[in-house]
Amino acid sequence: MHELLYQLHLTDQTITQLFEKQLGISLTRYQILQFLLQQSPCNQIAVQEKLQIDQAALTRHFKILESEGYVSRKRNPINRREVLVELTQEAKNQLLVSPPKHHLRVKEQMESILSTAEQKELTALLTKLVSGLEKIEF
Repeated sequence: MHELLYQLHLTDQTITQLFEKQLGISLTRYQILQFLLQQSPCNQIAVQEKLQIDQAALTRHFKILESEGYVSRKRNPINRREVLVELTQEAKNQLLVSPPKHHLRVKEQMESILSTAEQKELTALLTKLVSGLEKIEF
């Protein structure tokens, strides 16, 4: 088990470096943008619950994404306590309409590492591992 956990650690480091150096965005912010592609506009709590990010960290990510022109945030006119987050047109263009070519090449290479069946199997195993680890009593 310790070797598996260490390989997961190395995988995390490699992914972090790949996203930040090659794509210019953190994996977490990329996941936020992907979620917003499907659910935008939505409230911050929906993003927090789906991606399991604490509120303070999520606010920092949104501030960065907002300063880079990817998201806009505004108070919900119906419920003023709620903050709605929406992708900007620029973000939609970069993610859907005309993504940078090097992003497409990196994505294509990443997707070719594991077959679809391997991706599903690994996802199931990692979900099982996380679930089991969360149940460990101290």
